[in-house]
Amino acid sequence: MTEAVKIVEEQTALTLFEKYLHFSKVFLDAYAVVDISGKVVKANQMFAQLTGTKMKALIKANSFDELLNLSVNDDAITIEKILENDNISRMDEVSGCVPNGEDSKNLIIGIYPLIDDNSGKKLGAFLMLRDVTAETNLQGQYKDKAIKSITDPLTGLYTRGHFDEYLPSQVKLQEDLASDARTNISLVMCDIDFFKKVNDTYGHQAGDYVLKVVAKLMMHSFRKTDVCCRYGGEEFLVVLPSANETNAALAANKFRTAVADEKIVFEGTHIPITISCGVGLINIGNETYEETMTRADSALYKAKEAGRNMVCLHDGDKIIETKRD
Repeated sequence: MTEAVKIVEEQTALTLFEKYLHFSKVFLDAYAVVDISGKVVKANQMFAQLTGTKMKALIKANSFDELLNLSVNDDAITIEKILENDNISRMDEVSGCVPNGEDSKNLIIGIYPLIDDNSGKKLGAFLMLRDVTAETNLQGQYKDKAIKSITDPLTGLYTRGHFDEYLPSQVKLQEDLASDARTNISLVMCDIDFFKKVNDTYGHQAGDYVLKVVAKLMMHSFRKTDVCCRYGGEEFLVVLPSANETNAALAANKFRTAVADEKIVFEGTHIPITISCGVGLINIGNETYEETMTRADSALYKAKEAGRNMVCLHDGDKIIETKRD
């Protein structure tokens, strides 16, 4: 492309840009006009601030990419890729930073191709860049705060308060369905064996460390859809949607085995840990979840009475002991 042709196309792109001028009057967003080669031929002061570049330097840059590096989910997006858009489009959750810069902005980018009405030839694009960094950070803070309000600060598991809200809502949801459309909800109560002895022998910091390790093993042992809670002290409770008591017992035993096999070392001292579990299935429509919790608690008590490091299941009529590995 000769210099003369390039100048003509830049001028034509600027002429086409005139129909988008109303955007700059309505919104206080950054905008840039790029020609088909990706060179910025016009921009406003907001774009200069966004890129940390003086207005004269913007126009002298050989490419938009020299002014701002864009990416989506860590995948780089070049101006060449943007210019492939033939229709008006929008890109959300775009990260933008100055080349070799550390601070990244969260952007929403509107792309308006500049097409010559006579020839149909694409001459470039008008880009509107909205900086939503502050809004994104604020949303993240609210999200973090919401998560923190329902999670235990020590273990990262859900709190008893969250459990007390979550389980009744799930039971109510199933009760409102026709009986043939309902799915199972099982409960697993877990307790660290002889935990008081851990605190008395190794100290409360060691006890806290044990709780963290057990919580981590719990999250790895159960499904992502299962709701793992720290119910109080060394007691944990898991809600297993769409799981019958047999599958819940298998999951509980997987967790029990993981804890027994884990070598927990605190400040150079090995602390042997085991857990006991009680399992119950909520008989939706015929009993309350509180009654199921009582059965699961009875099964847990039986597991401890039978020697600990065990999973017991209460099927509604009797308690069934599961064999240790």
